[in-house]
Amino acid sequence: MPFPDYNSSIMSISNALMKHYGAVPYHATLPLVDELLKKQYKNVVLLILDGMGVNVLEKTLPCDAFLRKHVKAKISSVYPCTTTAALTSILSGKTPWEHGWLGWSCYFGEVDKCVDLFSNKESGTDLPAADENLPYTYLSYESILQTIGRSVRTCNVSPFSEYYANTLEDVCAHLQKLCDEDGRKFIYAYHYQPDADVHDFGVEAPCVRERMLAYDSQLEALAHLLQDTLLLITADHGMKDITRKCVQDTPIESALVRHICVEPRCCSLYVKEEYKEKIPEMFADAFGDAFRLYTHDAFLQSGLLGEGIMHPKVDDFIGDWVAVATGDMALWYKNKNNNFKAAHAGLTDEELMVPLIVIEK
Repeated sequence: MPFPDYNSSIMSISNALMKHYGAVPYHATLPLVDELLKKQYKNVVLLILDGMGVNVLEKTLPCDAFLRKHVKAKISSVYPCTTTAALTSILSGKTPWEHGWLGWSCYFGEVDKCVDLFSNKESGTDLPAADENLPYTYLSYESILQTIGRSVRTCNVSPFSEYYANTLEDVCAHLQKLCDEDGRKFIYAYHYQPDADVHDFGVEAPCVRERMLAYDSQLEALAHLLQDTLLLITADHGMKDITRKCVQDTPIESALVRHICVEPRCCSLYVKEEYKEKIPEMFADAFGDAFRLYTHDAFLQSGLLGEGIMHPKVDDFIGDWVAVATGDMALWYKNKNNNFKAAHAGLTDEELMVPLIVIEK
């Protein structure tokens, strides 16, 4: 069974960047990136294309595509391999064990609610979980943009930042303009595709291939315009086609104190006392061998979340049992208004492995 490699991961890129710009790294750096940074480029750009794992890249682009020709390594995401955990590891340089941003929805005992971490909404609703922003109150961290920013200019290009970009075309326009400006700088950039399309249509859907070819052309055109720039492109996680299941359609619902949380392929289960020993058998009856089950303590001891000093909220976010997907199944608590064809956060190579694409100009 695959396992995240925190010594050769997306987080290792961040630690290499910290080291290069004079900060003390938290964890192992990526030797390939260390060597590239020794060339002292004026601009260093880290571009994250959400969901563009090795599986997606190889199934949507031909071998001679620009992006595939510039793949220099295949590295690991963190676990759970999902945007919430992985982007936070990239932006903090720390493991999920340390920063606590484990997945889309986590249980906060302070308000007795499952909370969507990125939005502070009560999971399954459009309502704020609390007046205060719970994730930013209890899970605050220093970004590498702040850390690196003490010694060099930093810029953030994304739908949530100073240099607003909601399309890859906008991202490329910002990157070209910023790289043309005088002075050394580190630029972090993020685009939410191809994740959104792959969720909706599946890894090998014709529309996904068409979009990926367009992205490939856009990034090749950008590369031709850059000077004195190191462009690193990677993903937060990979993706895998799935079969959707609803917990409410199974006897497991009656065993739960509250709905499942974290992720559909990494499910934290809070179980009624009388069912705690029965969950493995119930899961096998309902879902066969599609999940590997861990007790609370076994999951914490597994090393899946990485090393370091455990964030105090991690213990709260891990339920009595954790169901980790090893097949193609994903669990939703209710039949929501989505029909995802693909997902992530399971423990498979398709979801864990991402490319490191290097363009030197």
